[in-house]
Amino acid sequence: MYYFIIFVKQNNIMETSVLTPKGQLLIPKRIRTKYGIKSGVKVIFEETENGLMIRPMNEDYFNSFRGIFKPSGNLKEEIKEMKDEEKRLEDRKFNLLLGKKTIKK
Repeated sequence: MYYFIIFVKQNNIMETSVLTPKGQLLIPKRIRTKYGIKSGVKVIFEETENGLMIRPMNEDYFNSFRGIFKPSGNLKEEIKEMKDEEKRLEDRKFNLLLGKKTIKK
């Protein structure tokens, strides 16, 4: 059985939880309430230099990605270019496959 210790730096409170044989970990109620981790909410396990960080994948998590991607121009044109490239790759695969079939005959 493995034991994980969860450190909360702000209040210098240390809480523990036991990892079950199925790999499940209970997050203490006080921490779930404080960080808005409710039933059905996915969490992310992030390795840091100081250890393991568990964060809820809630609205705040996804909002933290805002502004990372900047619009680069005409979206329709970019999609068309991606589709054209995908078609070229598929055609190349198909032609290679046909070439192999004709060689085997």
